[in-house]
Amino acid sequence: MITVISIINNRHIAKNYLLKGLDKQTAKYELLLVDNTASVFTSGAKANNTTASKASGDYLVFIHQDVLLRSKAVLQLIEDQLSTLSRVGLAAAVGMIKPRVINQFEAYTRYLVLLRLGLGPLWFRHYGRGNNLHGLNMSPWGGLFIKDPVSVQTVDEFLLVVPARIFERTKFDEVTCSDWHLFGTDYSLSIQRKGYKTFVLPISVFHRSKGSISVQYVQTLAKVLEKHKEEKVVNTPWGLYPTNPSFRSLSSKIGDVIGWPYGRKIAASNLLYQESSAA
Repeated sequence: MITVISIINNRHIAKNYLLKGLDKQTAKYELLLVDNTASVFTSGAKANNTTASKASGDYLVFIHQDVLLRSKAVLQLIEDQLSTLSRVGLAAAVGMIKPRVINQFEAYTRYLVLLRLGLGPLWFRHYGRGNNLHGLNMSPWGGLFIKDPVSVQTVDEFLLVVPARIFERTKFDEVTCSDWHLFGTDYSLSIQRKGYKTFVLPISVFHRSKGSISVQYVQTLAKVLEKHKEEKVVNTPWGLYPTNPSFRSLSSKIGDVIGWPYGRKIAASNLLYQESSAA
């Protein structure tokens, strides 16, 4: 059985998206909703860790309040597919494959050249996987749609699935991810370090939000990159990042030239990393 966990700060959105999709599911599930309208919790990692301690399901589905399950069989499909995969540590609806390149300089150079040419979507088309629609116009998120599970490096945390037995031993990192961002990316990398795999599943979902960039996001990003510096590069649904700060310094020189959010976020991340290192 699945336990569905969601942190709620807008009851209207939760009713029209999350609960609407759950009501149509054919599989049995346990539902744990946390009313956070009073901001009792200040981080996604802390809120989900605390709530998961009350779960009784074999699989834990951590899902945002503005996610609509577009098929009545989504939860059943999650259970069926995870039962056939080996070494599963984490699954999600959207994720990014790690580039197969000689070194981090090659990977980052390719990424930055695409951004500079205004061809950034090609990167996400090539490396992104997941059957997600997002935004109020319900547009494809940018990655390739899939028919079978795909092993990836990182995922987006708007929908995460963790086997309960895995989560008992490895929970979300409340120190590295002390706000609402990137705890899925961090968990992906942490669980792979322990010999498990991260998968994107071919499930039909709609995420109302397209995500946003904030100071808190780039601060957490810097901590995640420092924690996982053995990865060389971290390919996320929001962009590619080298873990070596000397490579990231390259972005500050061109970030102001790239005329879209990815370039500005890379430059901001580098600046915040330098500040946090100096502190």
